[in-house]
Amino acid sequence: MHHLHDEFRKRIQPVEPLVELIRERIPKKGILVDFGAGTGYFTLPLAKLFRGVYAVDINAERLEYLRERLKEEGITNVTLIIGDELPDVKAHLILLSNVLHELREPETFLREAAERADYVLVLDWRKIPTPRGPPLEERISEEEARKMMEKHFSVEAFSLYPYHYCLLGKSNRRRRRGGL
Repeated sequence: MHHLHDEFRKRIQPVEPLVELIRERIPKKGILVDFGAGTGYFTLPLAKLFRGVYAVDINAERLEYLRERLKEEGITNVTLIIGDELPDVKAHLILLSNVLHELREPETFLREAAERADYVLVLDWRKIPTPRGPPLEERISEEEARKMMEKHFSVEAFSLYPYHYCLLGKSNRRRRRGGL
């Protein structure tokens, strides 16, 4: 678990650019679902922006570590969920950080996410050699991820990190219903 918060990650994927992007681009900050939250690298700083956060991860040990960190920092608006399914909530944002490539059916997941959230942010490993990260053959390229997302979202790309792409999708759901 130490690599989830080590100096290398802080150097290649500092928290601040992502937090600033979300602060600027997500108009409502009610509910965040951090899917694949791990030990809370992004959960903790984003919990300060959102009214409520669901931190979902399949690893109970990571979530226990996150629980202790939340307690230490006095953060009380985070609900921890062990599992690999989206919680049944309407979210303003679903964050997938370094997890799209791990999903069994990423297209199905994104379709479901589009029905539950106004925005989905995908931050994942570029399909290039990197000093760390999953094997290249397991990664989903930015182009592949964008194609999957564009079925359900208006997608905008941001260049925040050297080894990761960042795609922000705004759900097409409202446009189909005539807007709000």
